Amino acid sequence: MLLIVGEAIVAYQREDDGPFTGPWPSGSPAIAAYVAGRLGVPTTFVGGIGRDDHGRVMTDGLAAGGVETGHLAVSGDRPTATASITYRGEEREFDFRVTGSAAVQVTDRDLGDLPERAGWLHLSGSALIFGEPLAATTLTALRRARAAGARISVDPNVRPSALTPATRDALVEVLGLAHVLLPSEGELEALGLDPAGFGDAVVCTTYGSGGATVRDASGSVHLDALPVDAIDTDGAGDSFAAGFIAASLAGASPLDAAREGIRVAAEAVQVVGPMTVRPR
Repeated sequence: MLLIVGEAIVAYQREDDGPFTGPWPSGSPAIAAYVAGRLGVPTTFVGGIGRDDHGRVMTDGLAAGGVETGHLAVSGDRPTATASITYRGEEREFDFRVTGSAAVQVTDRDLGDLPERAGWLHLSGSALIFGEPLAATTLTALRRARAAGARISVDPNVRPSALTPATRDALVEVLGLAHVLLPSEGELEALGLDPAGFGDAVVCTTYGSGGATVRDASGSVHLDALPVDAIDTDGAGDSFAAGFIAASLAGASPLDAAREGIRVAAEAVQVVGPMTVRPR
């Protein structure tokens, strides 16, 4: 079973100053869970939602991907987190409404025995910056799952400017415990970390339309992206992560898993909405 713990966010999107579209179920960990489920991986997502319409959007979106939603923490007094995304050319502007939302109300109790049952745990560094108790619960899930023998993958997915000294230390700890790191271009370097400095871990760096580089103790190999007409790149990295994990669980080498990640991400960017792709 693949276990993913993190923030659940419902998003609205627009081009420049045009009208918003949505609501779209979103949040980096939730997107990865949805795509992995679509790929046939038994997946459980632990996150927080409100007892509101946005919460139903999130639950329905995850369920459409075949994700087990029985461990969602439903708050009766906090709203589901939301975000607005404005595309301006190749740039994106984000407005997150997560502080004080149900997204951060995830506790150790919500984990149950899932960390001990999981064969693979996937986390996003963003879960460490949105607030407590989600951040502490994320660390607990990591430590328990790793102690039980699960494989760990981490997408750093955080801007250094958003980190406090404490959250940076937590992120560095998380990255150091991962078997697979899935950063986008420049993320590790911005944290003052060397992609070649993670020992036996696999570091697969994505470059959007520039492909991906797979690095392990034996060296590094670059893979080209597939040529596609991208419509919506939101969640592309999460789709890559899901493809990588699904292939790895099926026995693929890191290089072949990265090829599958590239294929899945290429499908994802050709449809609107981060949790609408139906990868083959």
